[in-house]
Amino acid sequence: MPPVPKPKRARRPNFLRQWRKFRGLSLASVGAEISMDGTNLGRIEKGEVPYSQDLLEALADLYGCEVSDLLIRDPSEPRGIWSIWEQAKPAEREQIVRVAGALVAGDSNPPTPHDPQSPARSPQTSAGRRTRKAS
Repeated sequence: MPPVPKPKRARRPNFLRQWRKFRGLSLASVGAEISMDGTNLGRIEKGEVPYSQDLLEALADLYGCEVSDLLIRDPSEPRGIWSIWEQAKPAEREQIVRVAGALVAGDSNPPTPHDPQSPARSPQTSAGRRTRKAS
């Protein structure tokens, strides 16, 4: 009995092409920089050919990002959470984390950016919430 071929697994999408274009680079120039044929790099970007860890690290160095960015983050999406994160100052990043954490936890009243007491709410706010819950 001949061996049964394994079905070809669909590759997860990546953002290799978006990062290359975001940096204004051509397939040929990136290929030359990392010692790879531009055509082969294009096939990797399309998901037709698998990538290696070494390739991801070389591209991340070239594009000035993290390896994980190449796989999960579209740099051309201005409203993406990571695009917002990069624009935020350190104090704003702390606030983003608190608001996002409250939203994920299901808090119906997440801290607001203008609330200086966030996330530790003032006693008055906490008492007001307890009163509403008790009603």
